[in-house]
Amino acid sequence: MDLLSVMERFPDQESCISHLENVRWGNDPQCPHCDSFEVYNRGDTNLGRIGRWNCQSCSATFKVTAGTIFHGTKIALQKWFLAISLVLNAKKGLSSHQLSRDLKLNQRTAWRMVTCIRAEMARKGSVLLRGIIEADETYIGGKPRRSNNKVDNEPAKRGRGTNKDAIIGVVERGGKVAAELATDLSGKSLLEFISRYVDIDESELMTDEFRSYQRVGKEMKHSIINHQVQYVDGNIHTNTIEGFWSLLKRAWYGSHHHYQTTYTPLYVAEACYKYNYRDIDEVFDKFLNESMILN
Repeated sequence: MDLLSVMERFPDQESCISHLENVRWGNDPQCPHCDSFEVYNRGDTNLGRIGRWNCQSCSATFKVTAGTIFHGTKIALQKWFLAISLVLNAKKGLSSHQLSRDLKLNQRTAWRMVTCIRAEMARKGSVLLRGIIEADETYIGGKPRRSNNKVDNEPAKRGRGTNKDAIIGVVERGGKVAAELATDLSGKSLLEFISRYVDIDESELMTDEFRSYQRVGKEMKHSIINHQVQYVDGNIHTNTIEGFWSLLKRAWYGSHHHYQTTYTPLYVAEACYKYNYRDIDEVFDKFLNESMILN
């Protein structure tokens, strides 16, 4: 959903709260503390108290945002909705500095908002892949700097053996993707990762010649493309997952420029979420509806 549509559909705080109440409760509002349906709307007109409810069973006061990414926020919900729309529509990612300029927010506030949005994407991003599956790994952390010493003509190291964050991923051809920050790239770790996201019995794995995948090949059908010889051999290639890596890295180069390793999983989760639902026109509504479903 574009920004104009968000502003027309949700022009004020009341309309935002009304929509969230309908999504979360329908016609049966419920206390999030004791699950009682014996609740009533306080009907406050003060802007900061709109949407408050009281529970007759446990005497708690609550809002529809309790327990969600909007819990306790002092930012107008319209700005939250606009932020969600901006993040979802930014193919190459959105920095907190850009969001702070777009919505006239403090940069720290904007950073917290996009972090909460990415965390929600990670929470709702579980997939199970089957069919032809491509697996690969990539490295996030920028291009290596050349030495200032002209005598030092050694080529700069890339990929494996550097201090960059290693990301492992699997993609179903024509389908969804799963990726995460890797602790190591051993055969055992790769098998554990692939088993978590792939239906091994109903799938065929395509990888490059990285030898750790040989451990996975003992558990499922496995084809290898040797990139030192060719990039495509009939149906055997890893072009799909490499296309996803290019989207992830475009966000790094174009918008973020640096990830702290602590937050790398959230940026990866954002890229996966947007890739997986790239063909859904109403992904804004999907995200908003899922954000009101508590685990």
